Amino acid sequence: MSLFDRAKMFVATTKGKALVVVGTASATIVQYASAATLNESISPILTSVTELFTPLLALIIAAVPLIIALAVIGFVLGIMGAILGKLRM
Repeated sequence: MSLFDRAKMFVATTKGKALVVVGTASATIVQYASAATLNESISPILTSVTELFTPLLALIIAAVPLIIALAVIGFVLGIMGAILGKLRM
């Protein structure tokens, strides 16, 4: 079997698998195709996800000053340690 024949066979099997996947997905989605069903099922999920953003943002805003303060303290202590290390000789 030549390389060309194997490539044609691969393309044919890939197209078949893609067709099965698309058919299965479309058969599954058709059940939920009405706008009322989508609105009833997705709207609560989106609402709860957006409600999570407010506490997460508050947590990030509360943590950023602490992270900056620790970085400044670490920088200053590093400089002091380097200076004191040079003085010991």
